[in-house]
Amino acid sequence: MPALAGQSTSSPSIMKTVSSNASNASNETTSSSKLWFELTEEDKMKVRIATMSVAAVGILLNLVVIIAIVIDPLKILRKGPWITILNLATADLISCISAFCLWGETFFNKTQNDLYSATVTFGWTFGVSASFLLLTFFAVQIFLLTKFPLKSRYCLTTQRIALVCILLWLFACLLGFSCIVVWLDKPKLDYLKISAAQIGVLQIALVVQIVLNIQVAFEIIRSGRSAGNPENAKHKNIAKTVIILTLILFFTAFPYFIVQQIDFLVRLGYLGQGKTAKALFSLSRCYVPIAILNFGANPILYALRLPDYRQTLLAFVGKKEVRSRSSSLRSQRTSVTKSHTKEMKEQLM
Repeated sequence: MPALAGQSTSSPSIMKTVSSNASNASNETTSSSKLWFELTEEDKMKVRIATMSVAAVGILLNLVVIIAIVIDPLKILRKGPWITILNLATADLISCISAFCLWGETFFNKTQNDLYSATVTFGWTFGVSASFLLLTFFAVQIFLLTKFPLKSRYCLTTQRIALVCILLWLFACLLGFSCIVVWLDKPKLDYLKISAAQIGVLQIALVVQIVLNIQVAFEIIRSGRSAGNPENAKHKNIAKTVIILTLILFFTAFPYFIVQQIDFLVRLGYLGQGKTAKALFSLSRCYVPIAILNFGANPILYALRLPDYRQTLLAFVGKKEVRSRSSSLRSQRTSVTKSHTKEMKEQLM
């Protein structure tokens, strides 16, 4: 998200224009004693290491999701909502990689290469925007499946879902490119306005998610369709998973972006200057590891909530065990069928 680009302005070369703007705000509050909300260099390093650690775990977990869906040894994941989950995991992977590189710039970009800074800033904005948009599309799918179960199964084909995902990736790409307009000799005020507007777009996406998920929750509570039907039970489980994903997003990444947006507005002079800008900047820095947690926690939720994904992971660990279970079930069904047929013959005789 553009917010992190502005957030990491204390790094040597990330967004020099915004960095100078932030330093101007801090200079207005210069005093002999350090303010209570100012971060020391040791504090900044702790935040940096925590952010990189969370991002590294997120990279590994999202890679597992992508590999599991692409290989799909049990042939149960390449359909329906899993197409969106694959794209969502890819977006989260890009976000985690970009965050790792962005906050590790002190270690990886000691020469202060502008190309490095622009690339990782684009990757962060691109990945986070795609993650927000794809999760919103996921919520739309679940809403349609819940509200219109029959019609939606004909409308939400794999081809159409893939097409919408491609369009969302293109839109996220535009948001990513717009965040680096500062490298094109644009005024710093224009950059701050663009960044605040980008956060506004993602806020709208989150509001759409919340509205749709509330309706889905009411529909699940009111409807009893899931009882006794394995397919409906599976759909209900996925719907609950999407609701939890939105809650995780709301309590992790969303507060960070809200603080960043207010920070940008303060720098633009809409909400005052001085200590307020410095405090918001420090607050947003401290919250970054929690914000990155959003992009690494999703794969854990998939494993906890979605049986198909768990079965696929077990297939990677021990294919023979999974196959033996399925074969044993088939043999049990065959034996039951044979015994039932034998009883029918005896009754006829």
